[in-house]
Amino acid sequence: MSSHNDEHKLSSPDAEASAAYHAAPSLQEVVRLTQHELTTSHKDDPIVECGRAALSLLRANPGLAAKLAYQKLHDVPYKEVKTCWRRMYTDAALWRVLKATKERAHAAGSLVDAVVKLLDTTLILTAAPLREELVELWLAALEQELSENEPNDAAQESSQRPAKKLKLDHADSTRSVFPDAVFEPDIVLRHPIPRYDSPSLSTFQRRLSSPAKHTPLIIEHAIEHWPALSERPWGDPNYLLKRTLGGRRLVPIETGRSYTDSGWGQKITTFKDFMSTYMLDQNRAPQNKLQTGYLAQHDLFAQIPSLRTDISIPDVCYCDPAPKSLPNIKQTPKLEDPLLNAWFGPRGTISPLHTDPYHNILAQVVGYKYVRLYAPDQTKWLHPRGVDENGVDMSNTSLVDLDEAMEVYPEIGVGKGCGSDAGSERGQQEEEDLRLRRLNFEEQFPGFATAEYVEGVLGPGECLYLPPGWWHYVKSLSPSFSVSFWFN
Repeated sequence: MSSHNDEHKLSSPDAEASAAYHAAPSLQEVVRLTQHELTTSHKDDPIVECGRAALSLLRANPGLAAKLAYQKLHDVPYKEVKTCWRRMYTDAALWRVLKATKERAHAAGSLVDAVVKLLDTTLILTAAPLREELVELWLAALEQELSENEPNDAAQESSQRPAKKLKLDHADSTRSVFPDAVFEPDIVLRHPIPRYDSPSLSTFQRRLSSPAKHTPLIIEHAIEHWPALSERPWGDPNYLLKRTLGGRRLVPIETGRSYTDSGWGQKITTFKDFMSTYMLDQNRAPQNKLQTGYLAQHDLFAQIPSLRTDISIPDVCYCDPAPKSLPNIKQTPKLEDPLLNAWFGPRGTISPLHTDPYHNILAQVVGYKYVRLYAPDQTKWLHPRGVDENGVDMSNTSLVDLDEAMEVYPEIGVGKGCGSDAGSERGQQEEEDLRLRRLNFEEQFPGFATAEYVEGVLGPGECLYLPPGWWHYVKSLSPSFSVSFWFN
């Protein structure tokens, strides 16, 4: 989901609107505000480009208007979709929300479920252009509505205090920590990434002013002040459920081991179902590739601002790096602010070997991740995929499955002792099978086993600085929640 700068502020009468920004409004207040916004025209609103016929559907038949806009959203690649159709889908959703509120006024739980589904689908599909603040007010009002319908002792709890345990489909109650959260990685690193105690902005700026020093670092003690690591802990499933309206919020997730695998897919599900199916179900086989679910590369914090207040952008993201031309990286426009993305999933989730065009600070909040990095000058050994694979440019992703490579070449693998004594445990037939696999692998990907790399393990409170153009592979060693900050 993307953020947008061309938004309208809520129009006035507007003592009511102003007050609503600073406190959770009641449902009655947000209903009145929505009715006012939907019936007040703005001459510079892009929605007028949809045409009179389409606009006439909004109030008379918002369901049909939404279907029309949905079709337009999928007729062309998303970046080519006109803003007017995203506006149309958004306003159609708000008219449907008003209808649901009227029909289910006396069924609080049912109302919240229906409205959250409409609003989150809109945020995920369109980013709700010009209506972001209004959608936020709706969600705040729904949270207040839920709180008022809880038992008295729960209603009196502050949102800053530990959340009440919420029931899940696959468990009697929610755990206070994720399974396998108490974990110490037992990995020996052959080529460790250098570590640096939290540098000042000026120190990091001096480093990035020299293209030769655009090299990876693990930064320690840079985010320990984040509430997400302490008083509002993301490592507590109860807190995350509280912040997502009891898990009712919708999130897009990836299913399958990697986006390069044939069984990989995407779907939208409730946060509660994602948690119960992939994060909290101890019966889930963690190595089953088809059962892996990953909330990956999603701007969760624009969708759920209450989580955004639990973190802050690291100072080093405001450096101005010296330009550096790299043959495997396309030039990107200057960002006004860093781009934030969430990475939340169980043990075993991976990001396959790939590159990104931005400088990146990957902040680890919950759990541990193994990272392996290859410099841009190693690209020829990493065998990038094609520029046009079924209409998608995949040249930033390696053809090599690093997990397979580490099985074939135990000497570049990871684990206790890094597999140094693995040969002594293999029988004659296993040795012959491994030899044949190596021959086949070397024929497919000549030179990969000799490519130079650095590696590290990120733990809670640590950050990885990743320069643009560096190939990187990331694997969760435990349930993990990370935040990436892209900047240039």
